[in-house]
Amino acid sequence: MSIRIASHLFRNRHGTFYFRLVVPKDLREYINQREIRFSLQTEQRQQAIASALSLVANLPKHIFELRRMAENSDNPITDSHHAQWIEQLRQNLNLKAQIVDLEDRLAEAEFKLSKSTPLERANAVVERAYDKGQLKGKRELEERLAFPWLPERTVPFSELQAAYMKSLTVRATGGTKKPPNPKTMEEYAKSIEFFITVMGDLRIGEIDREIAGDYFSTLKKLPANLTRLSKYRGKSISELIAMGDSPQSEVNISKKIERISTMFKWALEEKRKWGIDANPFTGFGQADNTETKRRPFTNDELRVLLTHPDYIKRKFTNSYAFWLIPLALFTGARLGELCQLDIKDFVEVEGIACIDINDVDATEIVVDSGRKKRVKNKNARRLVPLHSALIDIGLLRYVDKLKGQGQKHLFPELSRERRDGPGHAASNWFQGFRKRVGLTEKQETVFHSFRHYFITNILDNEVPPHMLAPIVGHEAELITGKVYWNTKDATKRKPTVDKFKVPDDVMVLLPAIEDLTFTVSRKVRSKK
Repeated sequence: MSIRIASHLFRNRHGTFYFRLVVPKDLREYINQREIRFSLQTEQRQQAIASALSLVANLPKHIFELRRMAENSDNPITDSHHAQWIEQLRQNLNLKAQIVDLEDRLAEAEFKLSKSTPLERANAVVERAYDKGQLKGKRELEERLAFPWLPERTVPFSELQAAYMKSLTVRATGGTKKPPNPKTMEEYAKSIEFFITVMGDLRIGEIDREIAGDYFSTLKKLPANLTRLSKYRGKSISELIAMGDSPQSEVNISKKIERISTMFKWALEEKRKWGIDANPFTGFGQADNTETKRRPFTNDELRVLLTHPDYIKRKFTNSYAFWLIPLALFTGARLGELCQLDIKDFVEVEGIACIDINDVDATEIVVDSGRKKRVKNKNARRLVPLHSALIDIGLLRYVDKLKGQGQKHLFPELSRERRDGPGHAASNWFQGFRKRVGLTEKQETVFHSFRHYFITNILDNEVPPHMLAPIVGHEAELITGKVYWNTKDATKRKPTVDKFKVPDDVMVLLPAIEDLTFTVSRKVRSKK
């Protein structure tokens, strides 16, 4: 069974990890290499990841310098420049290891010294010597005691980034904050590294509100998909802006800024270590909350969705193309929660058919390249009684059929081997489906609008929020709901779910399972 590792790492047949990164096309003629590749001299995965983070953090600065040298005919790139850079990185890694060792030895020596001489007496002697000017380097000591540090004493942006990214990988597994998944780590690294691409590898002490504002203004002029579209590759920031393409969304800009802001906030927890006392990115890039733009579907929009030719013909290319809409409509569940449902999650509690939304996989073994079941937070683990409408159209009969076939998952067509999880393909399907029926409002009518419709509909029927909260995975705001409401009581939840109503002319558009035909796609059929 293979072990999943980051894309910029690979392991040879002897088990040694190597660092590998593709060189941009516009620099290959200067570097004479298609990719950077050299040994990290370790067989330990965590050690290789930690070393690679430092290399990845230094790479944008190196590429930035190479492009600047390539544009400057007076100072061309020499054949040995890239090789010297790699050798310097090797030396830096060795020096950092030596520094860690020396720091450990120094700490041990200081501990022994503190035991041999009373601490209060030692401090008094040092203070008297300092007051009399008898200590060597008095001025240097005064400068070191000054806070915040002078900008030239602080570390480069890339070094802070490397330390921050490393801190995310060593979070305690059982703690409140879990280590991010590989995809999230990659997104964080790219968002933070982009600052170096635009502004250079500045020292963190010289990054002030003005520089943060300049970066924010530049982001608002740059187009989206800079790394995906070939027409943007190899171009400088000024060239990209001059192209005049539509700028990236406020949401993407906000993510880039907020991730850097989070990094500086982390550094301020140990501000004496980093020599800074402020977060220059606070307040920038706070785009309008996308959640506020979303709205519930209207009854007319539900009619449009359910009168699409697929629903009229009763023929669907896969099971989720039918079931996701009624499931979301009558449970208020999120797309990811529905897509990862297993057969075992359909249970009977106190004689009431329910869906148990949880993060426990149906099988004990999950492929390394795949993704285990997840829930948004602890409140998302919940019991949702089935609405009578779902039972009427045959959901339980369909589940029994899958169980008889030996299936483990409600939607076998959705792959669990993808890093993005089974919801990725379903999300793409719904985006295309709503556009085909004419619902094209961006960030307004999305799959989450079913959840909005469910919650709004029940609240409009005068159901107390603390009774609805455990059904949709929200935290009860009142102490009464948190303490006294039994979140596992199916008999009390069922009436709340049944309060949800849709117009009769909408309900009749949902066919029974016996009237449906599922045509398995060629790709799924061959895989089976």
